[in-house]
Amino acid sequence: MYLYVGVYLAASVFGELWRLEPLAPQRKVMWQREMEWLLCISDSIVELVPSMQEFPGGGTYEVMVPRPRSDLYVNLPALKKLDAMLISILDLFSESEFWYVDRGIVVAGDDDVEELPMSSSLRRPSIRQEEKWWLPFPKVPLAGLSEDTRKNLQQCRECTSQILKAALAINNSVLAEMEIPDTYFESLPKVWEPYPATSNSIYA
Repeated sequence: MYLYVGVYLAASVFGELWRLEPLAPQRKVMWQREMEWLLCISDSIVELVPSMQEFPGGGTYEVMVPRPRSDLYVNLPALKKLDAMLISILDLFSESEFWYVDRGIVVAGDDDVEELPMSSSLRRPSIRQEEKWWLPFPKVPLAGLSEDTRKNLQQCRECTSQILKAALAINNSVLAEMEIPDTYFESLPKVWEPYPATSNSIYA
């Protein structure tokens, strides 16, 4: 259930984010608020760990204190940090040298009027561009992007790629450590092979 809610929330906030620009303030507030509500249940998922306490008159004793479960204690702060990094990367594009226009419309500039082709400004548009005709088309100055902007874009690309790899690594680690009850496998429908000598059955 929580996975479905998280996916739906991400789709509603980021599903139509087709431009390199900061997240709209209302969407950013909604994302932060909804994530806090979604993760508040993790405060109740705890385990007991030993902790040393001091007597008022001197000396120490060991007691068990609650702490977030190990996987949450390790991974949840890391995921929150990755999320903040992605939001901060989008915030870097508040002022940029490039802009976006809709395909196939006439865009009026300060000094001239430019008509944008439906698929691309290239002579032979790619199949991917033709299939995604609804996406806004990026435009750059006639002289091209400055060297600093190119470097910043490359750094943002590399940083985003590293964030994705880190999130995938956390996801794979959690799935690998997750214990699946045998009753779950037993409840899966079985498909019988036509040749029992090869394999009695496989799970669908």
